[in-house]
Amino acid sequence: MTEERASRKLSFLDRFLTLWIFLAMFVGVFWGYLFPSVVGFWNQFQVGTTNIPIAIGLILMMYPPLAKVRYEKLGFVFRDFRSLPSPWCRTG
Repeated sequence: MTEERASRKLSFLDRFLTLWIFLAMFVGVFWGYLFPSVVGFWNQFQVGTTNIPIAIGLILMMYPPLAKVRYEKLGFVFRDFRSLPSPWCRTG
């Protein structure tokens, strides 16, 4: 399969993922430059050397590939929201 045909199969967001990542980093750095007080706000959520929002974001980002999530089945799973907490409820 040629590279051109492979890139046509990717969505717009997927095709330019690197650009979106660099854009998000630029916006974050620029936001910190414009609003220096935001650093103190984010440091409130730090425990030792661990920033909790970043840790949660990394876990949420890395869990699906590590758990081999089948994205095509998500519509079926989220169809009935009442059943989502059931794996965490223990009966008996």
